[in-house]
Amino acid sequence: MTKKLLIIALFTAFFTQISYGQWSLGDIAFTGYQGDNGGNPDGSQDEFTFVLLRDVTAGEQISFTENGWLAAGGFRTGENTCTLEFTMPLTCGTQVSITAVPFAAIEDGNGMSAGTLTGSGLSLATSGDQIFAYDPANTPSSTDESGFIAAIQMNGGWDADASSSTTSAQPAVFASNPGTSVAISPEVDNAVYNCTDLEDDDVAVLRATIHDPANWNTNNTTPFDQPACGEMSCTTLSTDVFDFTGSDFSIYPNPSNGKFTIRNRGIAIQEITITDINGRTLEVIEMSGSRSSQDLSLNLKTGIYFVTLTSDDASTTKKLIIK
Repeated sequence: MTKKLLIIALFTAFFTQISYGQWSLGDIAFTGYQGDNGGNPDGSQDEFTFVLLRDVTAGEQISFTENGWLAAGGFRTGENTCTLEFTMPLTCGTQVSITAVPFAAIEDGNGMSAGTLTGSGLSLATSGDQIFAYDPANTPSSTDESGFIAAIQMNGGWDADASSSTTSAQPAVFASNPGTSVAISPEVDNAVYNCTDLEDDDVAVLRATIHDPANWNTNNTTPFDQPACGEMSCTTLSTDVFDFTGSDFSIYPNPSNGKFTIRNRGIAIQEITITDINGRTLEVIEMSGSRSSQDLSLNLKTGIYFVTLTSDDASTTKKLIIK
């Protein structure tokens, strides 16, 4: 009997260790998208960003599709879908950016890869599009919409039906649960959440604020740098903590061949750190409180890198693309 109980205990412990959380409606919110491929500050294409509204563990998966939702239920076919498997635990408030070119998912708090992508990068149309997030273990269907997590409609209001690659009906689960999806109207090519401050500690307030289209910045010709407000907290925005943000410096040209300039808007910088997409530190440059712009020449292979500027009590990170 003792041996049987031990085997049962070990069996239970094993499956407890590999079990993952189950996605629910509202567990993420989209915070940005890019329809125009020319003029992105970091050179990437077809980028979209979302914020986690709960903690995730390594091994969890989430899918994204640009296929529209039919009025009769179910996804229209013919467009792209990708699935992200997280390779590290991430906390509520972390923003993740996914790009089609390069095909990558970046955790924007530390500038590291958020996980492994499979499928195809989304191809967001300039004439309007939509993105749905759903649980790949529970793909929504005409008879069951419980797998939906979030949605963004970039084609103005929701359409009567998914009659083309740029249109989509609104799934009933979003219509009956306000504050879990957002529709940007009128149609616009590029938009980001504008980082409206919150005074309430309830994550539901953050979710509702992000899903209010009045709290978004839009541009019909030039993409925004995503995410607009860096890492968030599920209680307050990180801009309430840091003394400076990513807008205080810029990198150009980007993409570059390894020679680039970091333009500093007068912030006393103690250190510049260069890391690769796997989080490995490649170079640390001591700045000793310099407030000047810096010209750098680095021998880097083609790929994505991250430049982190650190002051006495804050840091911020930008993507750098080497051609």
